[in-house]
Amino acid sequence: MPTTLRGGASALEAIETLAGAGLPAGELLVEASRRIDRVVPSDGHFLAATDPQTTLCIGAGVVMELPEDQCAPTWDYEFLVPDYLKFVDIAASGRAVADLHEATGGRPERSARWREYSTATGFRSELRSVFTLDGAMWGMGQFDRLGDSPRFTDEEKAWLERVAPVIARGLRRAMVSGTASGPATRGPGLVLLDQEGAVVSATREAEAWLTELDVMLGWGAGTIPLPFEINAYAARVRAAHRDGARDAVPRGRLRTRSGLWLLMHGSLLPETSQLAVIIEPAKAADVAPLIVEAYGLRPRELDVTRLIARGLGTSQIAAELHLSPHTVRDHVKAVFEKVGVSSRGELVARVFADHYAPVAHAV
Repeated sequence: MPTTLRGGASALEAIETLAGAGLPAGELLVEASRRIDRVVPSDGHFLAATDPQTTLCIGAGVVMELPEDQCAPTWDYEFLVPDYLKFVDIAASGRAVADLHEATGGRPERSARWREYSTATGFRSELRSVFTLDGAMWGMGQFDRLGDSPRFTDEEKAWLERVAPVIARGLRRAMVSGTASGPATRGPGLVLLDQEGAVVSATREAEAWLTELDVMLGWGAGTIPLPFEINAYAARVRAAHRDGARDAVPRGRLRTRSGLWLLMHGSLLPETSQLAVIIEPAKAADVAPLIVEAYGLRPRELDVTRLIARGLGTSQIAAELHLSPHTVRDHVKAVFEKVGVSSRGELVARVFADHYAPVAHAV
């Protein structure tokens, strides 16, 4: 459906070009942010790439004119407090864009998060967006306006609905574009956070890992640049401990600017409110499920890929999966086309090796 928004058609075309260019997630979001702001201007916004299997941010995005001191409270409300416009709820609704005024029946103060957030920032209207594709959430965004700015119009929201799946395609492609430029040169690091999300202390290794993540454009870096992905993960951990489900907390995956994948996992320290987050190089098994999701493999294609990785031949895979050899060959052909390889060796390398790097040595 054509748009009458000024510059809307050309901005959408530009974002489609960016999404198909195979850019890293951070670069894609920065450039998309600029195009969006020309068509749907805001007084503050953020866009972030997410892991579709955990809905946690992966370490790439852009933040413009949003206060850093509201980062930890935002994620606390996202995971710890029942509220309106949670990103996972928007994704589950099947819509890409949600308006806080609409969600609250014109009374945004009904949102506990918004009462604190608007008081601290002066914002008076908000849109949130999820970048989903085939039911998987590859990113998220938030757009805020001050009281002297007009509310978001229906046409602006409709345009963002068209933009969201385009960005999702680009983010999904970014998950498998590029490989780690070299092996990891250090081991695990530890960050200790207080209840407010502030850094109490960090090991040298953790500080080094954090400097290799994209510090969101628009936020200054302090002594230890703490990306909001860490705040979001900390809130997720606290929610699990509160609910007695600490073993259900997923491990978070982060990607450095050099393409290296990291893993983070954390826990509350006994008898304290402090939370320890460990950041370490990810292993192939940690990254492979995300890579498989990014290639869009179907369940049976994934089964076949796993058995190929174990070294099984066509007849052995057929017997294992109770399929005919002909059906197995069809699945293998489909997998090759989706991953962009022409041999089983290339497939195993692309899915299980190219997207992570082993630790070379500790420094």
